[in-house]
Amino acid sequence: MGAADHEKAYMAGLLHDIGFMVNCLVFSSEFAKAMELALQEEIALDEAERRTMGFTHCETGRALAEQWKLVDDVIEVITHHHAIEQSQKSQPLVALVHLSDLLCRMRGLGYGYYERHKVDLVSDSAWAILLKEHRNLDGMDLVRFTFELDEAVEEIHALVATVFGSTPSQS
Repeated sequence: MGAADHEKAYMAGLLHDIGFMVNCLVFSSEFAKAMELALQEEIALDEAERRTMGFTHCETGRALAEQWKLVDDVIEVITHHHAIEQSQKSQPLVALVHLSDLLCRMRGLGYGYYERHKVDLVSDSAWAILLKEHRNLDGMDLVRFTFELDEAVEEIHALVATVFGSTPSQS
């Protein structure tokens, strides 16, 4: 990504779903219903949260991030990583975390359940934002990139299985 602030991107990636923990701990029974809905209907967690709780982990995450006085860029990622079109600033960072989150969820590294959704990375608005900001990404073979990610995911599953003493199909 060139001269991007790698530490900020890493921190934003780590913290983008911090509201998940807030919802899990503070609104445990309501959040359990949201998880159940997401699992049953194979929908995105934020959609299930909005339908059952009236708010999402993005909103509770933003509240915690503001209380912690995190930098504005990271707060923007936490708030808008599922709705980048609502982001008014830090769009390249929000887009990067959005795509990373999406790629992880597509590969079973999300919230522990299967999400049924179609993804076209090339036409995703986050990809367009990254291309506009980082012209060196133009011409990148996204199909090949996703195949390379699949290989990495297999390694991740194997590592998790080794650490937790389970087979990859159980993790």
